[in-house]
Amino acid sequence: MKRMVAFKALVGSANYNLATPESDQDYKVFVLPTFDDLYHNYIFTKSNVGSSIDEEYHDIRKLIGLLWKSNVNFMEVLFSIDVIQSDNKLIREAMDQLFKMRDQIAAMNLPYLYKACKGMYVSKAKYIEEGNNATKEFVHLFGYDTKSAMHTYRILDFIERFANNRFTNFKNAITYSHSDREFLLSIKHGAFTKSQILRIIDAKLQIFGELEQTYLKQKPKEDVKEQLEKIIYQLTANVIRNQLVKISNNKDN
Repeated sequence: MKRMVAFKALVGSANYNLATPESDQDYKVFVLPTFDDLYHNYIFTKSNVGSSIDEEYHDIRKLIGLLWKSNVNFMEVLFSIDVIQSDNKLIREAMDQLFKMRDQIAAMNLPYLYKACKGMYVSKAKYIEEGNNATKEFVHLFGYDTKSAMHTYRILDFIERFANNRFTNFKNAITYSHSDREFLLSIKHGAFTKSQILRIIDAKLQIFGELEQTYLKQKPKEDVKEQLEKIIYQLTANVIRNQLVKISNNKDN
């Protein structure tokens, strides 16, 4: 039985208003499990890599854990500028409930959010000197990986911006406009020497460290997680129930 799409969301640079003409489009797609998936305890995942559009497929049951662990790369699906929802009324209504809670969800586990961003910082910063398979060209052109430098700065800056709006507006914290946008893109385009950008990032890292206790002292909101779990649980139960009715009818026929 074919898996039903719950929603599909554009992620990455377009969401941050940092896309340029050469930017690819990346989508995360969340699907409902089938009865066979439940029976065999299977969590579906899949990737489609195209020339200009990449898609990552995930079982929607994973969404609860991903959002609770507060990985910004998954949290942003709730704030995407391009969300394609299912035509199925049952699924659409459940997803509408989910998206109405997005600001609560974004702030439900701030200690995890801080730690997740710290991990992302470490992951991106290690490529600044030598780059990776996808960014070697920047090292050749500018003497360091400017794209990883931009992402390193951005994740540190996000923590500061989110704290500055008292964790009430995740969308504004990830979105850049006007001079802020130009500054981020200037990093990517090699406007700074390596020593300059390392000093800029070090200054940002100091602020990041100063905000650690601001985030870690926030109590995780278990009640928001419970609401999220109920929405996904009820939706999954309803979809599986409908699948079982179809299976039963097909046997009878």
